[in-house]
Amino acid sequence: MSNEKVRASRAKVYATPDGVAGDGQFHVYVYDVFNEKFLPGKSFENVERAVQFQRKEQERIYLIQEAEPELFDLPFLSHDPALLDRVEKDAEYRKKLVRDLAHYARGRGRRHG
Repeated sequence: MSNEKVRASRAKVYATPDGVAGDGQFHVYVYDVFNEKFLPGKSFENVERAVQFQRKEQERIYLIQEAEPELFDLPFLSHDPALLDRVEKDAEYRKKLVRDLAHYARGRGRRHG
């Protein structure tokens, strides 16, 4: 098994809310930690390609943003094709996702600090 596949198998993929069917694809969205906004990304048919894009997007963000690591935009994977609409309409879903992503961003800041 290639190194990429091993890393991809450990990727965190956020599931759709209970009772909501996904489309079988892996969606890479970007969470703007500073403004607490969700930004559109790109969809992939397999997790390896999604993780590869996520990493390249993270590298690009690190190069252009001048902030503390915990405030950098955060690309993340989801099975939810309607995430951007859902976070606008479902306050509880948004709150849980923001809490999870903010926790990850704070941990990232501690690792780099």
